[in-house]
Amino acid sequence: MSLPLSATTTAGFADPGLDAWFTGLGDEYLGRIPDGSLRPRMVEGWRLRWRDRELEIQVDADFPFSVARVYLVGYSRAKAEPHVEKDGKLCLATKAVPGDRLRTIQAAVADAVQLLKENETKKHEDDFRDDFGLYWLSWATRGDFRVQVMPGSHGASKTVLGRAVMTDRGLLVFPGKAEAIKVMHNLTGAAPKSLKETPIIVIDPLPAPARYPETAEELWALVEARSNDGVHLLERLVSNTPTEAFVVLAGKSPSGREHYAATCLRRPSDKAGKALKRRFMRKSIDPSKDTARTVFGRFELDRLFTQRMDAAISRLPEDVRNKLAAAKVIVAGCGALGSGVARMLAQAGVAHLWLVDPEDLGWENIRRHELGALAVNTGKAKSLAGSIRANLPTIGKVEGYLSTFATFAREHPDVLKAANLVISCTGDWAADASVENALAQSGLNAVAVYGWMEPHALATHAVLIGRSGAKFADGFGDHGQFRLPVVAGGKPPPAECGGASTPFGAIELAHAQALVAKLAIDTLRGLADAPVWRSWLADATAFQEADASVTSGWAAARGQPDDIGGPYEGHWAFP
Repeated sequence: MSLPLSATTTAGFADPGLDAWFTGLGDEYLGRIPDGSLRPRMVEGWRLRWRDRELEIQVDADFPFSVARVYLVGYSRAKAEPHVEKDGKLCLATKAVPGDRLRTIQAAVADAVQLLKENETKKHEDDFRDDFGLYWLSWATRGDFRVQVMPGSHGASKTVLGRAVMTDRGLLVFPGKAEAIKVMHNLTGAAPKSLKETPIIVIDPLPAPARYPETAEELWALVEARSNDGVHLLERLVSNTPTEAFVVLAGKSPSGREHYAATCLRRPSDKAGKALKRRFMRKSIDPSKDTARTVFGRFELDRLFTQRMDAAISRLPEDVRNKLAAAKVIVAGCGALGSGVARMLAQAGVAHLWLVDPEDLGWENIRRHELGALAVNTGKAKSLAGSIRANLPTIGKVEGYLSTFATFAREHPDVLKAANLVISCTGDWAADASVENALAQSGLNAVAVYGWMEPHALATHAVLIGRSGAKFADGFGDHGQFRLPVVAGGKPPPAECGGASTPFGAIELAHAQALVAKLAIDTLRGLADAPVWRSWLADATAFQEADASVTSGWAAARGQPDDIGGPYEGHWAFP
């Protein structure tokens, strides 16, 4: 029988409210849900019958400014359906109709019925595999222990004997020893003391929830049936009858998405609550049977909450991500501007960074620098490199040097030769000139992005200079006077700035960092051809608070900026 999604008000109800609408559904309405049977945080609920299924519609205290939830009663993993969570909650795209209780309920019921009809026709069956990771999380048997998996270069297409490290955060699983040492060194500053052999076994196709292994024997059968070369790794794993071991299943969904799912194998406990001894695990095994499989089947199994260590992977296409990961970038100047640019590049996927700065971090820096008080009196470049490695431990290489760029270029010509891009954020004309001078050498391929802020960060400039044509020096006089400045006047710097710089706010700084980082990324992606000159201006309020104005030269060349400021792009050419 089909459930009607609208009904006339039953006699006796003057107001066509919710109870009236539900009652008007006739025999399909099974009544209100008692308060004691409502799900957590729900305050009202109704039961319906749809065909041979029972549904619950429940709402929270924010309703009707929140959606109505629809649940399948009696739902279990054996009856798993696409887009239904472990507790039977249907994953619907329904939106609330704010303030309208009846229409919000009707919309939820209509979408629920539509989903259940589509599930009957197996329309969403592939979604079990496309969203395999989420379903695995939902049906994990242990939520208190988490596994993070770092995919290798072959991803979920090759079975490997991985290595794992137990930490206070859970288990970290790597595709090999080298990756484990690199990431743990980035995280902790030291190589791991021990590594656990942990098979990462490719399964094809990935199983639906009803086929998730409940026992070690079922795990073996799944690997045997759906893996080309995983059984020998299970045999290796069980050869020493470990107290505890881990197996990670990997695979690709029909859409190509990669998924990882970890299991934990434990020896059963004896009467004293201790793990059975090895001899008991191997006791009374029929010699005619597969010894390894029999021993493996005696372990207890848990399905574990599993996440990818690269779960925050960029929205960029794979070929672009690969290009950024292969790029080699030098950042000269790791102050307020350069430190933010370096971190943005690392977060965007640039995997090889050399950071160069001759100064220590001072107390005057901490309100505008990526590093805080804990790094005061340490080298900016070295501390920033350590911070990036610790917070993005899967990154390829980040090194810091307490040095001027000129010295770095002389002492590390191999790095300069390998570089694709040099970003100069020194804020110093002589230092920027040393970058241009170094890159003029033959045999180098790197181009340069120069970024700097004018007083109070009221204007920021980012300029891309190539191997030929326009020079960065074209925009400056002999003593470093910029030929087309934006800012005129302005308050003098306060004493805490040491007289060497002007204060500025976090908002202006964020715009400046983004401007330079975006031009750098565009350059690495091949979206910007030198020369390119981009500028960003603060709003009129920021100029007023700094007692500054826009120069007549800028206004004549680019026009008087709007009160809200914003971006500009022009030619790096000067009369």
